[in-house]
Amino acid sequence: MTSSIDLNLLFLARQVDGDKFELPDLYAVTPPHHTARGREADNLVIYLSMTGNSPLSPEAHSQLLVQLAQKFYKTSGSLTAALRSIAEGLNLFLLDRNLRSTSMGRQGVGQLLLVALRADTLYMAQSGAVEAFLVSPDKTQPLYDLQTSGRGLGLSRSMPIRFVQVKMSPDDYLVLSTIAPSTWTVESIKHPAQQGIDGLRQQLGGGSRAEFNAVIVQAQAGSGKLKLLRPRAEASRTPDLSEAGQPEAPASNVPATAAQEIPRPAEDKRLGLTSSVSLPEPIQPESGLEDQTGPAMHRPDATLPNGSPIQDAVPAQVETPSIPVPPTPESYAGTLQENIRPEKAISIQQPSHWLIYLASLRSTLAPVTQAMLRALRSALGTISTALLRLLKSLLPDADVLRLPPSAMVFIAIAVPIILAVIGGMVFLKRGLTQQSAVYYQQAVEAAEYAGTLSNPLEQRLAWQNALGKLDLADDYIVTSQSKALRTQVTSSLDALNAVKRLDYQQAIVGGLESGVNITHIVATTTDLYLLNATNGSVFHAILTARGYELDPDFLCGPTNGPINVGPLMDIAELPPGSYENASLLGMDASGNLLYCVVGGKPYSATLAPPNTGLGQPIAISLDRGDLYVLDPQVNAVWIYLNMEVTEQPRLFFGDMVPPMEDVIDMAVYNNDLFLLHADGHATKCTYSGMLESPTRCEDPYPYSDNRPGRLHGPVVEDTAFSQVYFSSFPERSIYTFDPQSQAIYYFSLLLTLQWQYQPLNPLVKGDATAFAINPNRTAFLAIGNYVYYAAMP
Repeated sequence: MTSSIDLNLLFLARQVDGDKFELPDLYAVTPPHHTARGREADNLVIYLSMTGNSPLSPEAHSQLLVQLAQKFYKTSGSLTAALRSIAEGLNLFLLDRNLRSTSMGRQGVGQLLLVALRADTLYMAQSGAVEAFLVSPDKTQPLYDLQTSGRGLGLSRSMPIRFVQVKMSPDDYLVLSTIAPSTWTVESIKHPAQQGIDGLRQQLGGGSRAEFNAVIVQAQAGSGKLKLLRPRAEASRTPDLSEAGQPEAPASNVPATAAQEIPRPAEDKRLGLTSSVSLPEPIQPESGLEDQTGPAMHRPDATLPNGSPIQDAVPAQVETPSIPVPPTPESYAGTLQENIRPEKAISIQQPSHWLIYLASLRSTLAPVTQAMLRALRSALGTISTALLRLLKSLLPDADVLRLPPSAMVFIAIAVPIILAVIGGMVFLKRGLTQQSAVYYQQAVEAAEYAGTLSNPLEQRLAWQNALGKLDLADDYIVTSQSKALRTQVTSSLDALNAVKRLDYQQAIVGGLESGVNITHIVATTTDLYLLNATNGSVFHAILTARGYELDPDFLCGPTNGPINVGPLMDIAELPPGSYENASLLGMDASGNLLYCVVGGKPYSATLAPPNTGLGQPIAISLDRGDLYVLDPQVNAVWIYLNMEVTEQPRLFFGDMVPPMEDVIDMAVYNNDLFLLHADGHATKCTYSGMLESPTRCEDPYPYSDNRPGRLHGPVVEDTAFSQVYFSSFPERSIYTFDPQSQAIYYFSLLLTLQWQYQPLNPLVKGDATAFAINPNRTAFLAIGNYVYYAAMP
């Protein structure tokens, strides 16, 4: 999704010693070339101020913001889940820092504002005594609530955070503040009209000498660029070398502010992310423009004045951040890098333990081998003579001892080498065993500690720490004891996370070809229909005693005829006795239909377009004999009553039509329509044919998550739902599907989470691509060309 607005950012702060325009509180960044799924179009602004008597050093503050941004772009799923993940990591880091300095009476509290821009919508996360105002030409609107945003980060393990979503139009302004004077109100902050962002700056800074810390965000028509502004007076402190020797223009002819576009960050190709990450230097401005980057933005491709790469510039002293992973920092303190770590796409991982041991073995054996070779070269004759005398004393036949010199040399060299290799293997085996035992013991201690806790949130953190230690132990050697401990830890985490495990088995006898990619599944009591997105055709499989066997005679895919049908986009089960005994209905991207018949040829038809025309339909659903067609391109769900596809459809919505440009799937039950959006949130609409009570929609329709430490809200954290399905047996319920965790989530019709179903044993690696549940409560899961099934409890 391409952004339709640009954002200009102007940071300003007033302290005792005057106004400031260069504090490390602000960091803004556009998406890098490689991001996690869902982050490709999200621009990010991190605005963090520290209060209390234990601030971060400027270098550590800047480094911290860089690491938080890296974590954001490597966190997949919904946008709000990504914002929450970096806020949680920051809270744990500051909490551990405060706990370690409690004895000195020092404390630092984070006042945080996170802003993500997607198209023309801003998603904002607030924590602490922060304020935000939307300044439009017609009014100024407050976007904060000090009651729900809490006191800030670093005070407790519970993290108060408030989410706000707002549409931005060109010429709108946002005023964000982590320290705001009492004089800033909706009445005092006015739209600057023709004066622009500099007029708003003067308005906020005048009339009072009270301290403040704020960012002005200006929206302009554009394509999603971020620009950092700075007053000309500040920029003039750094002369432009390209203009050296030229007279300076009169102040009256120079604009109050100018902008430099914030570049896309380059990928970090160094070994991991460490506490000594190199900090970039400011970018030299172009001719006529002041330095716009300062500490807020970094340009990874810049170089130092001496020409050396910027990665070589390491600050002399950098405060090393660290984040506590489990509940007690004394036992389980980690580093910020461990909790906010980029994925493999942006960094080369640390060498494996095997490589470390092999390198250690090589360095240990090298001097021994060299010494032996020198001894062999100097005393080869002596060794050969000694061997001959020994063999003569043992064997009566002297002819046996007449070996050629080459054989004697081979024996003299091979024997010590074989002994050295055997010794090295024994050494390596002992080292692996000892290292595994160390991590296993740490996992045992972490599990014992988790069992002593009563707070469910702290329990989950402790069990996750035990599982991490166990993973490290099993990287070396998997033992029966580690297997038993893993079962205990997993069971405890499942109880806290409302997880039920399914014993999946391969469904298709003989499997599917490697090029197949199953994206939709329709499952009946005895039949299975699998849509292959590679060519837009459908497989049919029949349940047998051995599993599901493919029907080689089933025809359902792109056809040429009176009506040409292209690759199918979606499929739906037809009720018995449908048109020409067809059992399955398919639809292509143009709205052409294909009725597929078991044991016969398919029939094609085309949807009668509405008066406004069809856009690009992506999904179909059948409910009580009516056909529903999802057409997000034109913000519509069309209803073809009684499957009369030759008659013009009616629009599901009335006067209230929810935004649907990012809708990816739908489920229908009676008069209720559930729309699933790309970021995981849902919209619920209830159909009504009465003018007095028209169709109404609730967007977002919130999820209720009663698991310990979880929050109700528009999305379920740590998920990225891709499909939604309605089931009426054994009770009416909604199922959603998270591809990354290969999990099926089970909700009531009110979207209250009941359970999530995850595999009992590891399946093939990769994101799942489709799921279904048949009337016998058998769950089906597809991962590319692999299809699994399991009985549900």
